[in-house]
Formats: sequence, structure tokens, C-alpha cells
Amino acid sequence: MKRRTSLAIAVVGVLGMLALVGPVSAANRGVRMGEANERYFFAPQTQYANVGDTVTWTNGTDVAHTVASDSGTELASDSLADGATFDHTFAAEGTFTYHCTIHPYMTGKIVVLAAGAALPATDTTSNDANAPGSNSGVLLVILLAGLAASGLAIRRFRPVTES
Repeated sequence: MKRRTSLAIAVVGVLGMLALVGPVSAANRGVRMGEANERYFFAPQTQYANVGDTVTWTNGTDVAHTVASDSGTELASDSLADGATFDHTFAAEGTFTYHCTIHPYMTGKIVVLAAGAALPATDTTSNDANAPGSNSGVLLVILLAGLAASGLAIRRFRPVTES
């Protein structure tokens, strides 16, 4: 009976960890507004998405920012206070460049590919350790630790056979 209980706990643990990792690859993409060296930025500066994906911009600074298309009206947020978000769902392929109207040197772009197309890796490096993607290593460590613990739990309660 202990073996079945242990196996059930291990399976639930693995499924829980996979659920934790799941949002990283969801159809919703994120861009963070950050600050480093007294300069504001969008991170990542280039985000990839598929047609139908929603991109969410989140203000992670203590000053207001906007998201505004460089040309056209595809992107047009209100002023976003600290912690506020702006969502936009892309209905067409293309490259959408944008900026902050309050801090015009803040620029970024969204490259939208066909629905279901494989997306290139997004460069998540920035001057800010809290930028999107900086926690991917932590998620990997949690996943590997959980898998190791599950394996040990199964092995511990496996019946020992003598030769």
C-alpha cells in the first residue's frame, strides 16, 4: 500500500511541476517596462508572437509609461502606472514597432508570425535581473529537483528482491 501511495504522490508532484512550467510556453507573451542606470526600457526589446496571441505589457517602474505604435494605431495604451498592464491581441502577421510617448527613447517591436508557426527564441537579456525570462533557470532547477525527488520516492518504496 505504501508503494502505491508513494507512486501517486510522485505522479501528482511531477504533474504539478509541469503545470508550473506550462505558463512559460503559453500563447500569452509578456513585455516588461523596467529601469536600469536611470534609463527605462522594454524587455525583451523584440518579442515574437503568433497571430491570435495576446501580448501583455507590464509597468515595473515607479513612473508612468505608454505603449504607442510608431506608425498607425495598432498599439495605443493609456498612461500605465506602476504595476499596470496593457494587453493587445494581434490579428495579423507583421512587425509592429512601438515606443513610450513619455520616454521616446524606450522602443520595442513585436514580430507576429502565422498562427502555429514556430517562434524563434526571444532574447531575454537586459540590464535588469527582473526582466522576463530571468527566472527560467529557477523553473528548470525546480523541475529537475522534483523529478529527482519523485525518483527517490519511487525507489525507496520499491520492494527489494534478494538474489
